Amino acid sequence: MAGIARRRADRARIKKNRGYYWWGRRLVDDELGKVIDTPTPCSCWMCGNPRRRLKKDRLTIWEQRWFQEVDDES
Repeated sequence: MAGIARRRADRARIKKNRGYYWWGRRLVDDELGKVIDTPTPCSCWMCGNPRRRLKKDRLTIWEQRWFQEVDDES
């Protein structure tokens, strides 16, 4: 599969897997469309990105490498 067929198959697979994704209840078609593109429904401390609150403690590997390169240059 390539191109459009692959994207359609991927979207169908994600819809099937995330049927009960938000708070354990069955999602309707509109919500299923949203959950494909945006898995987290809000940005509260439970649903959102944990690095927003714990940014200093948890850097990505790329950020760690970048900080090492900056430190090495100075």
